Amino acid sequence: MPTLRSSVLVVRHPNPAAVGFGADFAPDFRTAAAMAAEFPYQVVALPSDADGDGEGLRFLDGLNAAAPLSQRVIIQNEAPPERLRRMINKGNVFKILAGYEDAQFERTVREALEEYNLIRQNAKLLSLVNEQNESLHKLTAELEGRVDRRQRFLEDARRKLLGTNHRVEALHRALVAVHRATSVAGMERLTIDALSGALGLSWIRILFRAQTLLEPGKLDKSLATLYSAPLMRGKDELGRIYFARETGAAFTRDETGFLSQIADAVSLAIGRLAKLKQSETLKHQWEATFDAILDPVCLIDGTYAVQRINRAFAERSGLGPERLIGRKCHEALFGRKSPCENCAVGSNFRLKPARTTGGDNVIYDVFSQEIRFKPSDSLLYVNMYRDVSAQLRLERQILESAKMAELGVIGSSIAHELNNPLGGMLSFLQLIRMDLKGDEPCYEDVLEMERGALRCREIVKSLLGFTRKSSGDGPRAVDLREAVEQALKITELQTRAMGIRVALDFPPEAAFVDGQFNFLAQAVRNFLQNAQEAIAERLKASAPGSRGEIGVRIERTRAGHVVEIRDNGVGFEPRLKDRVLDPLYTTKDPSRNPGLGLTVASQIIRDHGGDLEISSRPEVGTTVRFTIPGSESSRTKSGGGDGAAEEKNG
Repeated sequence: MPTLRSSVLVVRHPNPAAVGFGADFAPDFRTAAAMAAEFPYQVVALPSDADGDGEGLRFLDGLNAAAPLSQRVIIQNEAPPERLRRMINKGNVFKILAGYEDAQFERTVREALEEYNLIRQNAKLLSLVNEQNESLHKLTAELEGRVDRRQRFLEDARRKLLGTNHRVEALHRALVAVHRATSVAGMERLTIDALSGALGLSWIRILFRAQTLLEPGKLDKSLATLYSAPLMRGKDELGRIYFARETGAAFTRDETGFLSQIADAVSLAIGRLAKLKQSETLKHQWEATFDAILDPVCLIDGTYAVQRINRAFAERSGLGPERLIGRKCHEALFGRKSPCENCAVGSNFRLKPARTTGGDNVIYDVFSQEIRFKPSDSLLYVNMYRDVSAQLRLERQILESAKMAELGVIGSSIAHELNNPLGGMLSFLQLIRMDLKGDEPCYEDVLEMERGALRCREIVKSLLGFTRKSSGDGPRAVDLREAVEQALKITELQTRAMGIRVALDFPPEAAFVDGQFNFLAQAVRNFLQNAQEAIAERLKASAPGSRGEIGVRIERTRAGHVVEIRDNGVGFEPRLKDRVLDPLYTTKDPSRNPGLGLTVASQIIRDHGGDLEISSRPEVGTTVRFTIPGSESSRTKSGGGDGAAEEKNG
């Protein structure tokens, strides 16, 4: 099996692992020369600071012989100008960079690959044009020769009887009929209609060499008289055309010459039909290739009028191709009356977020290239629209994840800083309480302050347990009740401030599952946060006195432990059920909330081998149910999760 090669060869790169694209690497020019001799590389990147023995120049000589169209990217590396000039004189230098560490190196290599493909396509196109011109010249010469023969025939006909004019008219009708025909059968029908009156023909047949040819000698002359003429394409005989009439009179020399002219016209018409069929095949192939491009592509003129589109463009616009041709590209794709903002035809640019006429919200990177088929033609532009919406949303998701991680570190630091002064305050409050007898007026106030300090310490400990990474390398037995309580402590301040009532329904026995305590607490916390936001949104539009409610229930089933979280928030349409977990979709304001909470929580549930089910109704509320298999551990004590251990250490 042959070794797979890249289209790019990089010579003497100091750190090949840093290159972000596929390439072949050569440590020196000798190795590079051997590799280039085996495989025609399209782009070669080489340094100019080689030793003075001329290895680089000899390598370029060999490269010119092996791959003359290859593009070269020269790395200067502070080489002497004379050496750089000699390397440039070897030809095909695409660009000169200061060094391999240049930030533009990878982009320059990609641009060089595009330049190589463009040069190769132009070379093929030039070769094809030359072949077509040569074929056209030959065809013109053949036509001129046949026209000369036809002219001589007409000159002879003018000197003959008046009846010859009728035959000439018949010839004209036959030629027109032949060239109007779109098939061989149609050519036979139209030709017999044109010649039957002048020559008394009863039928005409065109047979190719692959078909069974008639033999005139075997035809009964009392039935019909037969004459055949060859159908030629250059020096090759395609077949024969047969003329028959039932009068029994033989064909005269003038008539056979006349029919030979008809045969020549039929030969040309058959060649035209073959070329027409070939052109139609090429057209269909080109259209199929154009429509196979998944990104929308259109051909526009200088006034933004659409000249040609592919199938993806029509689908994105939501209109048929016949309704798009002639319309402005910004009108066809986005329904705008003026050019798109940031539009710069002829160069690459990015459009601002917009909704297409097909109903999709997209951000397009537009790759625009100007073309001109002939120097006299007006300038056209090929625009390819690449949808980068998903890419940008993923980048935003990564940034938001990094922000959440940083926020966790900050929260952990704040919790540590608050823990020590809270401990001191609690100690002093307990000492004060110990000095009191219990009948002082301030005794109840001291007790309330002590309870408040204990409550603050519990919140800080919960925050510490939530923000810390789980201890241990693998999953441990975690009591789901503790994980849910941990999440409730984190969100309790928000629920109290919003006046949301939280109802709990926990089983008396421990609900152990195998997993990470903090991850499970984070998943529950995200579900609770989403419920709070939905309730807050509904309370804004509700009458005064309305109250939010969240119900949390844990139960054991055969499949494992089920956690159910219900709220009476705004809810959402059932048709959005499959999209709420999509990281690229959110119903919230991205500037205030990225809408990634449900996505992260669902991933945590899947990582723990669980199943997640979300149901909702508008203005009624949302119910989240997830099931996690029970723990296989034999431990029966509660507090086996990571968070419990951390609270003890906190």
